[in-house]
Amino acid sequence: MGKAKHAIAYLDAPRLLRALSAGIAHVFQRREYLNRINVFPVPDGDTGTNMAFTFKTILEATATSPDRRVDDLMNHVAEAALDGARGNSGAIMAQYFHGFREAVSGQRLLTPEAFARAASAGAAAAWTAMSKPVPGTLPTVLEDFSVELVQRVEAGVRDIRSLLEHGIRRARESLANTPNQLPALKQAGVVDAGGQGFVDLLDGIWT
Repeated sequence: MGKAKHAIAYLDAPRLLRALSAGIAHVFQRREYLNRINVFPVPDGDTGTNMAFTFKTILEATATSPDRRVDDLMNHVAEAALDGARGNSGAIMAQYFHGFREAVSGQRLLTPEAFARAASAGAAAAWTAMSKPVPGTLPTVLEDFSVELVQRVEAGVRDIRSLLEHGIRRARESLANTPNQLPALKQAGVVDAGGQGFVDLLDGIWT
């Protein structure tokens, strides 16, 4: 998506699926690194494995997807993520997709405005995945990403490519700030592994 030179006014289901699949493929490549930097809530070194397993169920569920509508596609994505969620990071991403799915109900295409609304709904849902969510983890990065999208749309951005570029920049800044929010991360000299996984997903979509 990042290589496109023209403005993107909307995403249809096939293009959204291609973007998501590219992002997931990049997370697969980063799995071992995500495992190595996993120190919170416990240093069990499985965040990359858990995210990869959760995302793998999405790829399997949509591998032969005939969906032509964004809402139909996101129904399959959300259901697969919920069924295959593993670990905290998987559960959080499953809730994110669930919130995203609910926000695009009844929509055939994903406009910049709809993208921002859905990302915001997904971020709000992500906070509910854990009984005691902690700032400086994956939900924080999801929220900061969504806030940027909403602000850019309100400022008049109507190009999904530009919108995503701004969102990715904000997500990276949010990720870099996670050690300042969680002493365990600062002590270990790493960023939050779940947040890194989401940024890796975005980077894969962008490239």
